[in-house]
Amino acid sequence: MPWWSWVIIWVGLSLAMLAMLGLMAWRLFKKLLGVFRELESLTEKAELLDAASEVLDDQQFERSILLKKSEVVARREYVRARSAERKENRHVARLDRARVITRLDASTRQWFKDE
Repeated sequence: MPWWSWVIIWVGLSLAMLAMLGLMAWRLFKKLLGVFRELESLTEKAELLDAASEVLDDQQFERSILLKKSEVVARREYVRARSAERKENRHVARLDRARVITRLDASTRQWFKDE
């Protein structure tokens, strides 16, 4: 084998290595951008939770033992009514979703996002 064939082999291997490193660096950069996007989303959610916790801290809770029985019963009935209302809303939402799902035409639906 002549000496210049070794030079060609090593130059080819070096170029292939540089191309691979460049590709890996590009993929790492894209993933890093994704991490930053998710971190931004996480900080927004954390700010909302902080605001909600401040509202909860400001609320004064009264002990039931210090209230009249009629007030405690009224509060409990209110909580039960709100719970039943939320349960009914969830039930209606599930039924609406089931109606939508059963009416879909699978041949016209786009199943995967185009990227």
